[in-house]
Amino acid sequence: MAKRKTVGNADKTPCVKTTTVNHDQLNDTTKVPASKIASGLWYLAAIPSFWSFAFTTMWGSDLWWHIATGRLILALKAIPSTDPWSFTRAGEPWLQHEWLADVVFQLWVSVFGMNSLVYWKWLILILAFLMLFHIARRMTNDPLASYVAVLIAVATAAPFLDIRPHLYSALGYVLLLCLVLLREKPPLYLPVFFLFWVNLHGGFFFGLMALTVLLLPSVIKPRSVDRRRTIIIWAACVLACLFNPNGYRAFTYPLKYAFDSDSPFAQAIGEWLSPLVSGGIPAPLYPYAIGVFLVASVVLLVKRFNRTNEHAWPLLALGVLTLAMSLTSRRFIVLFAISQALVVAPALAFVIPARLRTASRWAAPVLVALLGLFWLFPYPLSPYAFHYLTVEDSFPVDTCNFIEANGLSGNVFSYYSWGGYLHLRTDGRMKTYIDGRADTVYDNETVLRYAAVQGFKPGWQAVIDSSNAHYILWPRNEQGRPLAELVTSGRWQVLYDDAVSVLLERNDQQPPGPLKASPDSAYRRVTEGVKNFEQRRFDEAERRFREARAMNPFIKTACDSLALAQAQQGKKQEAIQTLEECQRIFPDGARRQTIKTLQQQP
Repeated sequence: MAKRKTVGNADKTPCVKTTTVNHDQLNDTTKVPASKIASGLWYLAAIPSFWSFAFTTMWGSDLWWHIATGRLILALKAIPSTDPWSFTRAGEPWLQHEWLADVVFQLWVSVFGMNSLVYWKWLILILAFLMLFHIARRMTNDPLASYVAVLIAVATAAPFLDIRPHLYSALGYVLLLCLVLLREKPPLYLPVFFLFWVNLHGGFFFGLMALTVLLLPSVIKPRSVDRRRTIIIWAACVLACLFNPNGYRAFTYPLKYAFDSDSPFAQAIGEWLSPLVSGGIPAPLYPYAIGVFLVASVVLLVKRFNRTNEHAWPLLALGVLTLAMSLTSRRFIVLFAISQALVVAPALAFVIPARLRTASRWAAPVLVALLGLFWLFPYPLSPYAFHYLTVEDSFPVDTCNFIEANGLSGNVFSYYSWGGYLHLRTDGRMKTYIDGRADTVYDNETVLRYAAVQGFKPGWQAVIDSSNAHYILWPRNEQGRPLAELVTSGRWQVLYDDAVSVLLERNDQQPPGPLKASPDSAYRRVTEGVKNFEQRRFDEAERRFREARAMNPFIKTACDSLALAQAQQGKKQEAIQTLEECQRIFPDGARRQTIKTLQQQP
């Protein structure tokens, strides 16, 4: 008798692993629910671990103008195509490639409040990496190997996971992998998926590249019955991406920077720098992730994984592609981290002994849950984490309160990272020289002139004087000390300064009537505390910082400055106690080191 051939999903996709089942197993109905419970337990256990890496503190300089853009779109009931906020590019084209994400931000803020955006971030990240874990588990049928691989991914990507629309591309990439890898055929609604992605973030272009790599095997496979269907879906996805406010320019925009390494934006913005050069956002685990990926690739090739899994070569190709992209710019490290997880997971599944997997079936998820909760425990899970994740107190909050109180308006030469915050606070009344919208609005010459001022290079004063700016908004720390030359020259005068910024005004600029003080707030008390501290009135500074903390206990500057004022008065134990209270509100590595230093002092 000829042996009957068994055909099923396990032969066509990597989602289900073929197993041998005997009659005793079929009759034991208790094993099926137990398996489902164990599987569900793994998903719950993994959430705290992934969540614990969602507390990256990073200047939210882009977030503010995204919210302001969403507010503008909803007010106009239209997508603005020209710049309304700067005085250097007023009326020039504005490439709106994230307009839908901006609208979502504004709607979220209007319903739930600004601080609740931390929940948006946590929701996106947990969903993305939990789905990545799901894909890896379906591919390998090994939850332990899948968890370790995804944990490496989220830890590698963590420094870049701030509150911005780029998180949609991380989620979109994982969703794309899920829709293609876990199905025998790509779904017919895939173009609709890309229609949303293209209007949420420019990462859709990489999504099309990834889709091409994933679908290529089914196109070139001999006697493929689904070749025509696959090509039609791919073409429909490309066409769907043309339905955006910028048309074909949404495609040419990312290509421009793939071939323009000399762009001043690529050289000036820390996130865009290559990890091979100094400066920019540090990614400490990135080199190790590269090593793990390369070793895992060798393991899969030695084990001939490519002969047993039709998606092996596409996954390896995506890993190599995103590695090359991440070596040119740090902003692609997140995509590489996701890609390498689906190479590392099956490699680990080959390495981890089957006996260990069986023995740890129930213990492993419990231990993973406890480990994740231990990592997550020090961090706040409430909305006030927003202040820390966006480093809100590093923005000119009190100065903007002063601007609002006095109805100031005009052209302002502002610090690059503060331009978007001015848009949010002044609704465009203060027109900026440049802001975080970068190359979607500004040309190379504008950024080069600004860079000359930021670096105080020869001729920087002439750039400001010829800019037609009425105000200058700049950091008041050492970086802003050369601005004193403008004041002593007689052409500019100090109008206001807070804890982090100084606002200068042209001497020939007449303020609109008698100036009012900024409204009383925790940030104004911080300003008063900082000024008293600079004048070495430490007791008065301590009092002001205490008042600021009483009004808003979540301002990092108030907390740390209070301890510093106490230490200057010889109140060592009080300073340590204050720092420990601050550490319980939100953990900080530098503060932890300060506590150790104070404890070691006699």
